[in-house]
Amino acid sequence: MRALTRWITRAVMTLLALVVLLATALFARSTMVRTRTCDVPSSVVAALPADADTVAEGGRLARILGCNDCHGKEFEGRLFFTERHVADLVAPNLSRLMPAYSDAELARAIRHGVRRDGTGLFAMPSASFYQLTDPDLARLMAFLRRQPARDGYSGTTSIGPIGHVGIATGRFQPVAATMDHQATRVAPPSSVEGAARGRYLASVACTECHGLAFEGGLDGKAPPLVIAAAYTEDAFRHLLRTGEPLAKRDLYLMDDVARQRFAVLTDAEIAALHTFLKSLVSPRS
Repeated sequence: MRALTRWITRAVMTLLALVVLLATALFARSTMVRTRTCDVPSSVVAALPADADTVAEGGRLARILGCNDCHGKEFEGRLFFTERHVADLVAPNLSRLMPAYSDAELARAIRHGVRRDGTGLFAMPSASFYQLTDPDLARLMAFLRRQPARDGYSGTTSIGPIGHVGIATGRFQPVAATMDHQATRVAPPSSVEGAARGRYLASVACTECHGLAFEGGLDGKAPPLVIAAAYTEDAFRHLLRTGEPLAKRDLYLMDDVARQRFAVLTDAEIAALHTFLKSLVSPRS
């Protein structure tokens, strides 16, 4: 009996030691991923615009892109994701962060998801923002740089045990590690109308949820954007302005996104979006 007890004790201690070793290894791997620097050079940007109208357009663009959704109504920072044992993710106070970044470093953070120190950002939709044209990026940056310094959310990002496992195993990755930083950008539209303009708007504003190829995302909660073909232009405009679909149903995030972000799209931009999204339908459909 004593021999059996000793054997059980040793087995339990061995198992506990293995668990500790595994946890240590996973934490070490997670730390390595989070502190690894990304070999992405700083972006070269032209002088930022200073006229009031262009800066105001940068503010409208910030709203369309959803910058306030994560960073707060006044860019004061906020806790934008929390799940027990996974993570508390905090988007920093941009009104305080801007002075620490050069224009080139800020452009790299937006387009490539890389911090000033070279480490990768998590949950930053840089794969979408990568498509921003140079003028739009300059407008956005000019607007952000003119935000007055404010006190904001004081918490910091923290990773829970499940989050560390996800990072260590590749389930959660810095956005820079998932991007093609040399990819050809969508051709800049020559006007505010037409399918080319619609494709650009969809690329920078819709792909975060609906996938880079508009094929759907968020584990099936965001449908393929070919669904827009079911809408007339008037119904599509109503959807983007109010978040109300053809059928009265819960649209997960889209109802809030429409009211908070897409309501500021112009009629011409909505028409261009609709024209492009209708073109996604296969001729066989």
